[in-house]
Amino acid sequence: MIKLGNHKGWLYLPVEIKVRELDAKLLLAYYAVKEGYRVIIGEHRMVELASATYPNGIFFSKGYPKGFRKRIITNAKNNGHMIVELDEEGLILSNTTQYLDDRMRSEMLELVTQEYCWGEFQKETITKVTQEFASKCHIVGHPRFDLLKSKFQPFYEKEVEDIRKKYHDFVLINTRFTLYNSITEKKNQNTDELTLYIKRLYDYFLNLIKDVCVRFPDTNFVVRPHPGENINAYRETFSQHHNVHVIHEGSIVKWLMAAKVIIQNGCTSSIEAFLVGSPIISYIPVTSKEFDVEFPNELGFKAKNKHEVNNILKNILNKHSADHLYKQHVIESEKYLNQYYEWSNEEFSYVEILRLLSTIKLTPSSRRLSSSQKTFYLKENKKVKHFFPSLTNTEIVHFFSKLNEVEKSNSGFIIKKLGKNLYDIYQK
Repeated sequence: MIKLGNHKGWLYLPVEIKVRELDAKLLLAYYAVKEGYRVIIGEHRMVELASATYPNGIFFSKGYPKGFRKRIITNAKNNGHMIVELDEEGLILSNTTQYLDDRMRSEMLELVTQEYCWGEFQKETITKVTQEFASKCHIVGHPRFDLLKSKFQPFYEKEVEDIRKKYHDFVLINTRFTLYNSITEKKNQNTDELTLYIKRLYDYFLNLIKDVCVRFPDTNFVVRPHPGENINAYRETFSQHHNVHVIHEGSIVKWLMAAKVIIQNGCTSSIEAFLVGSPIISYIPVTSKEFDVEFPNELGFKAKNKHEVNNILKNILNKHSADHLYKQHVIESEKYLNQYYEWSNEEFSYVEILRLLSTIKLTPSSRRLSSSQKTFYLKENKKVKHFFPSLTNTEIVHFFSKLNEVEKSNSGFIIKKLGKNLYDIYQK
């Protein structure tokens, strides 16, 4: 048998979309291991596979639509794990009724030990209709936003510097048109109102980008599509525009820090941009009471047409009263933000999560590891490769080394590969 050593328990951290989720999960893993947990982290399906074989512990659900959520949570429960959940989609709730029906059904919430909430709005939304589970709901924020705080500012300094050297004072354009422009590379031909609305926004953004890249020929425009979008559609559209670069690599944080200004509509990234102090232009060429994602659009300068975007861009890029214009928005935006997310530069989500995890009583595991434990393997599909192309030992070591620098620590870790994109991490 493998000697497991003294540790608090096993923590399973599945990651579905690498560029969006991995840094936050590695941050949590680093501090969890320092506190004595043994962490299994990696591509979602691989972590699921390991959790069915490895000892009982805590399975960290990332939130899912109803059928998917039922399978994940039921399997984790049947495998003897306690379940905690922090829904990646829980910050921006444009339709609370749909959210509750699709992602927060009570029969699954009953199986969850602790439900973590981004802020008061999400918690109230859940507990208003499931009051019997109010004691399970805890406001923790999100480790993803921890990385935006001053403590971790040095974390991305080198990467931000490299990006600026390459693209100079660039404009970052974030999109969210997965429903129409999906990774299947086939445009959604549905004629329902939501799909048609997303298509209109998609077309407006394409036209805007074509316009601004000509009006500002000496400025680079970096287009960063949503992870679920077909990136090639953008590359083909802008292949003849030398100052448009379609890129989707690495954490969004370093790109937000490096950008001169961000253009978006309804993206969570606008909240992150606001928190790191980057100016935001919310381009709102069309509106819909039913489908608009209001919260992110309240944090920036609003522009309803290309002319307004151009004027704001000119002021910011030419440094004409940009700081003054930005400061006018900050006070009101902070009030608006606090309804959804309790931001404090001194308090950290990972600390509160680990505190809550420590209150969970784990039952002794009936499963043990043999020294001949086989390597885990699952056949990859196109979608998985797109969302989670790879994870190497070097990436984890590099991330943990930077955290050691932040903490002025020399903590050592054992990082054991269990299969492709799957790792077992514990203290030396």
